[in-house]
Amino acid sequence: MIDGLYKVEFGTQLGSGTGVVHLRDGHVWGGDMSLYYVGTYTLDGDRFAAEVRTDKHTSVPGIASVFGIDRVNIRLNGSVAGHSIRTNGTAAEAPGVSFQAHLTRLAD
Repeated sequence: MIDGLYKVEFGTQLGSGTGVVHLRDGHVWGGDMSLYYVGTYTLDGDRFAAEVRTDKHTSVPGIASVFGIDRVNIRLNGSVAGHSIRTNGTAAEAPGVSFQAHLTRLAD
């Protein structure tokens, strides 16, 4: 079962960050200190795919989105291994920026 609360560590060539995400019944909700994330996911065997939208909830001095802009739609593809999900993705709003994320399960 993939549903649960996850720590997410993510980055691009512009920077890195951490946050939390909750996966439940094909939906994604989460955030970090300045952005929130909402979206959907699918699972086919160990193949994971998601579409996640981000936007700012709080302006924090010195903290910037790893895409260089706050509002993006990220398309992710990756794999599940045990309590971990590794993904790669892109956002059309940030051409040329490649995104990687590693999710580690924390709780049900």
